[in-house]
Amino acid sequence: MAVTKIHPIETSLTKAIDYIIDDRKTSERKLCTGYCCSPTTSAYEFDLIKKDANKQGATQALKGYLAFHLIQSFEPGEVDYETAHKIGIELADKVLKGKYQYVVATHIDRGHVHNHIVWNSVSMTDHKKYNSSPSSYYNIRKISDSLCQEYGLSVIKEPKEQGKSYYETLVSKEERSWKDLLKQNIDRCIIKARDWDEFLSLMRSTGYEIKEGKHIAFRAQGQERFTRAKRLGSAYTEEQIRSHIRGAKLLDTGDGHHVSILIDIEAAIKNQQQSTAGFEYWAKIQNLKTAAKTVNFLTEHNLMNYADLAAAAEGKKAVFSQTQITIKDTERRIKKLEEDIQNIDNYRKTKAVVDKLSEVKDKEKYKREHTTEFIVYEAAKRYILKNFPSGKLPLLKELRAEQRKLKAEKDRLYDKYCEERTSLSEIQDIKKNVDMILGTEYGQQERKRKRPDELE
Repeated sequence: MAVTKIHPIETSLTKAIDYIIDDRKTSERKLCTGYCCSPTTSAYEFDLIKKDANKQGATQALKGYLAFHLIQSFEPGEVDYETAHKIGIELADKVLKGKYQYVVATHIDRGHVHNHIVWNSVSMTDHKKYNSSPSSYYNIRKISDSLCQEYGLSVIKEPKEQGKSYYETLVSKEERSWKDLLKQNIDRCIIKARDWDEFLSLMRSTGYEIKEGKHIAFRAQGQERFTRAKRLGSAYTEEQIRSHIRGAKLLDTGDGHHVSILIDIEAAIKNQQQSTAGFEYWAKIQNLKTAAKTVNFLTEHNLMNYADLAAAAEGKKAVFSQTQITIKDTERRIKKLEEDIQNIDNYRKTKAVVDKLSEVKDKEKYKREHTTEFIVYEAAKRYILKNFPSGKLPLLKELRAEQRKLKAEKDRLYDKYCEERTSLSEIQDIKKNVDMILGTEYGQQERKRKRPDELE
C-alpha cells in the first residue's frame, strides 16, 4: 500500500532538493535518480529550462510555482528500498511522460520507506507549466495504486457502495452465504469423488438438488432458486469441476506402482476425514480446494515425487535471480548513460556563457547575472574530468542510441521478469501446500530416502 500527497514549492527549491537527496536519508545518494538533470544540481538545471522558456516567449515561465513535491509512503515492512525506488521512478515516468525534469529520492531513515519526487514546474519540451488540480492528483493516486498491484503490494480499497436498503443488504448477504456454502461443499466432494457420477452422488447426499443441462446448477434445502455453478467463479464451471476431479483422482503409473507424492496427499486427507473436528477445520481454511489445485499442478507438470518438485522450485528461483541481476546491470548502465548525457549536454550549453567572462569588463556583475550557468558548468566540468580523463567526449547521438537500445532491452527483461516471478510464486505456493498437507518433515525424509537405482 502507498499513500501519496503533493504540494507546490514556491520558494527555496535548493533547500527542498538538498533535503530530499541528503546522504543519511538516501544511503549515500545511492537511492537518488534524476531525469534530464543531476540530483545535486537539479535546482539550477530547472532554472535553466525556465530561463530558456522565458527567452522563447513563455513569459509566465519564471512566475508562479518553482516545482512540485510528491511524497509516496509505503506500509512499514511491505517493500524493500530498491523496489520502492524503482516504483518511484516508474510513477514519475508515467505521470510526467518525459516532459518534465525530476528527481526521485527514496528515504530509509524512518520506520516506513517513502519516496520524494520533485519535478520542474515548466516542461522542457513545450515550455508549458504543469497544471496541478484535483483530477491530476487523482490520476497520480490511480497510477500509484496500479504500480503497487503490479509489484504485489496492498492497495487502499475504495469505500463500499452506499445507498442499499436493509432488505437489499440482507438478500445480498444471504446469497453470498448460499454461494459460500456451495463452494465449500463442491470443494469437499471433489476431493472425495473418484469420477463425475460419484461427485453428483456425494452432492445429493450432502442435501443438494441438482439440475443438469447446459449449465449444471445446485439448490440446497431451504434455498428458493437454483444456483448455477459457473456463477461461483471460473473455477466452478462443469468443465473445471470435472478437471479437478480427474486431478484429485489417485493416479497409477501404468506399471503397477502408484505415484508416491499423490498417494501421500490422499492419505493425509483421508486421515483428516476420519476426525470430524479435523475435517471441519480443513474445510474452513479451504485446504480441500488447495489440495485439489496442488494435485492438478503436480499431475500437469509431471512432478511425481518431492525431490523433483523441490528441484523444479530451485531451478525457477535460480533463473529468476539471474534475470534480476541482468536487469540491475542494465539499469546501472542506463543510469550511467543518463549522467554522461546530462553532464556533457550541460557542459556544452553553459561553456559559451562561462567563456564570455574573459570579454566583459564588470566580471562580478556578469557572474551574479549568470550564477546558475556557472554552477551547472562547474559541476559538469568536474564530472567530465573524473569520467573522461582523456578529455575526448563521446557523441551525444551515440550515447542516446545506446540508451534507447538498453531501455528496449530492459522492457523485454522486465516482461520476462514478471512471467518468471509468477511462475516461481506458483511453484513455491505448490511446494508450501505439499509441506502443509504432508508436514514439513516429509520433505526431509524424502531427501534422505535413496532411490531404487542408487548404489549402496
